[in-house]
Amino acid sequence: MRHYCTLVLRSDDPDAAAKLLIPEVVDDLDFDDNQSPARLASARRLRAAGIPTRSDLPRYVWLMDSRDAIPDSEIDLLVHVSWLLSRLKSGVSLREARERGVETALGFYWGGNGTGGGPFISPELAELLAHHYIGLNVGFYYEEYERGAAAA
Repeated sequence: MRHYCTLVLRSDDPDAAAKLLIPEVVDDLDFDDNQSPARLASARRLRAAGIPTRSDLPRYVWLMDSRDAIPDSEIDLLVHVSWLLSRLKSGVSLREARERGVETALGFYWGGNGTGGGPFISPELAELLAHHYIGLNVGFYYEEYERGAAAA
């Protein structure tokens, strides 16, 4: 079953990611421009379908996840979050970045077979999240796979 965490950065400053993250990860980030023709068209389609979208989203979005760095089977959420936050430059505070207009979020993908359970939010993880003033969204996903085969 797959488990991974994604860090999302949003800002109107095109250099925000470079200011916050260590240089070796900046070039490998997934990046999107909310003012690109494709993103604007997508937002129009969603609104036309009755799905509300934020009109105040910062222009630029960067994504980084723990999929290639942490084994899929690692269920300790602290391991995933700690790895992502270790990509921050020394001395960077996401709390302070937020005050400068940089939105940050963490999303955790929890794959399972529908039998219950979920990630454990340890006091250490809660303290780390509170220190950076960053929220954590946990998404639960049903994954179907054959016995003896690796998760898709």
